[in-house]
Amino acid sequence: MIRFIHGILREVKEDMLVIEAGGLGYGVRIPASVFDKAPKTGEEILLHTYFSVREDSQELFGFWEERDRDFFIKLLSVSGIGPKTALGIFSCMSREELIHAIISNDSKKIQQAPGLGKKSAERLIVELRDKVPKEDITFSGEEAVETTSSSIAVEEAVEALVSLGYSAMEAKRWIRSIPAYEEKTAEELLRLSLKQFAL
Repeated sequence: MIRFIHGILREVKEDMLVIEAGGLGYGVRIPASVFDKAPKTGEEILLHTYFSVREDSQELFGFWEERDRDFFIKLLSVSGIGPKTALGIFSCMSREELIHAIISNDSKKIQQAPGLGKKSAERLIVELRDKVPKEDITFSGEEAVETTSSSIAVEEAVEALVSLGYSAMEAKRWIRSIPAYEEKTAEELLRLSLKQFAL
């Protein structure tokens, strides 16, 4: 298993980073959270990775933190969820937000991810509720208390963008690209997203 890649970022694509390491160029598929914080091309980068091998494909998936990579692997253990869907989940919410949704039985929030219906979201909660490490439950609870107001603003802005025809993944990516987005109201996030990214 390829646990991490440390090299030079050579190319940034829509959902993939091309990293040069040891004379080879690795295409690493990433969620929006990684894309938003990627360094400039030519700079060093280290991603914690999961190597998925299937009959019809071999793909690398990368994350900033080991805990994100490990939880991505947990998502793959849920029946009916493959790498593409799991990546979509991580593009719509952070690990902390996902864990909070699982322990609070919030299937509606999980359904924001592309390709996930109500039954799939509920099955994810049932299958992963007892697999969340205790330290992640504690961290997620603290995170939820600290970011309640900003999270509500983000969710409201995302819902507004979705109602305009954009995907939840696009909406989250645009909002997270706004400087100091955590400090802004839903109205400000919506206006800045449409002005800077959607138009």
